[in-house]
Amino acid sequence: AYTDVHPRREWLGAAMAAQVAPSPSVLGAPTAASEDVQEPSYEATEATETTKILEERTEIELSDDIQHLEEAPECPSPAGKGDPKAAAAAPSPAKEPEATLCGIPMKWMSLLLLTVQTSGQALLIRWSKSQSTPGQVPYLSSTVVFFTEVLKTVCSIGLVVLESEDVGTAVNTLVHHFTDDPFEVVKAAIPSLIYTIQNNLMFYSFDKLSAPVQQVLYQMKILTTAGLGVLMLGKSLTATKWGACFMLTVGVAFVEWPRKSPQAHGGADTFGSDQVKGFIAVLLACFTSGFAAVFIQKMLQQTTASIWVRNIQFGLFGSIMGLLVSFGQDGHKILRDGFCQGYNVRVVSVIAMNAIGGLLCAVMLKYAGATLGCFSTAISIILTCACSWALLGDFSPDGLFLLGTFLAIAASLLFGLGFPEWLTSRFSSK
Repeated sequence: AYTDVHPRREWLGAAMAAQVAPSPSVLGAPTAASEDVQEPSYEATEATETTKILEERTEIELSDDIQHLEEAPECPSPAGKGDPKAAAAAPSPAKEPEATLCGIPMKWMSLLLLTVQTSGQALLIRWSKSQSTPGQVPYLSSTVVFFTEVLKTVCSIGLVVLESEDVGTAVNTLVHHFTDDPFEVVKAAIPSLIYTIQNNLMFYSFDKLSAPVQQVLYQMKILTTAGLGVLMLGKSLTATKWGACFMLTVGVAFVEWPRKSPQAHGGADTFGSDQVKGFIAVLLACFTSGFAAVFIQKMLQQTTASIWVRNIQFGLFGSIMGLLVSFGQDGHKILRDGFCQGYNVRVVSVIAMNAIGGLLCAVMLKYAGATLGCFSTAISIILTCACSWALLGDFSPDGLFLLGTFLAIAASLLFGLGFPEWLTSRFSSK
């Protein structure tokens, strides 16, 4: 076995046999000349000593080879092959340290900040729509969308510089992603156009619906996103997730059930023409949101650009779309009262909050994922309802609304997390 490792063993054995092969007299065998045992000659004695020296040297070298083979490490087998016990005992690669902010993991920090931002955005828009001064010219929602895209683009550029740790490197990165593949840049115009339409639909729905109703209705984007994901990405949904979608539909129906409002216009039913228009606007916003999200997900799976570079591309096209929509929709008002008519601290707060929301969504997807994002969605609904009732006083929840809200929250959690482990284990044990 060792001659395979060291072929010189075969050569050594052959050399020993050829050089020191003893004659019968050396071995002490009787010869024809005499039957007495002859004393070994000088040559025979020298040959015997040479044989012993070679044998001792061979044993020493052989023992060294055995020790070398025993101490040599085993060659690692390819992944998925070899001894399973050795593969299990192999040390796993060290995990990268988890990113934190103020000592809190970014996963939970991003969810917390996005929850507060979502509720704050709904309340700020509602608050900004209420006129603080009688006769004050209202601001134009289309111009707010434009400035939101501009601010988000500026913030994304700053984040690219921060990520690159050098202005020159950041410029080279942007030039690379904007010039090497122009078709990918042009594709960013599609979700930008859709998001511009969605933002305007959201503002329109806030004019027609209260903040809590609008927020709960907007959760139907889970249903539209799931359906579009199946169509566009070829995904498959489990029965549990389809059941969650059905539960969400029932919950939304309870939320939108006709009811009386404490501030009803002359005691009329609140489910009037304005509410129907607001409901349709939310449905369109849910569809556009789902389509844009699925389209962006498909784009991100086929590119190496970072989320901040993509945000810059989306923001540039969004700014162009927002500017065109502003003049196309409110051009006569802009020419008469100015582009920034009705702007005050409230409106600036809305613009800043919307831009922050776009950045937080990217951070949440990077560190937490879409599944944990369901917690943020559900908690923001409860927070919006509580703040709108306590601070704005423009909403009074009733039994059907509470039931619909509960079903919507449960559906969001069920869609993202599935059934609780204790419940599934109990049924599986039976």
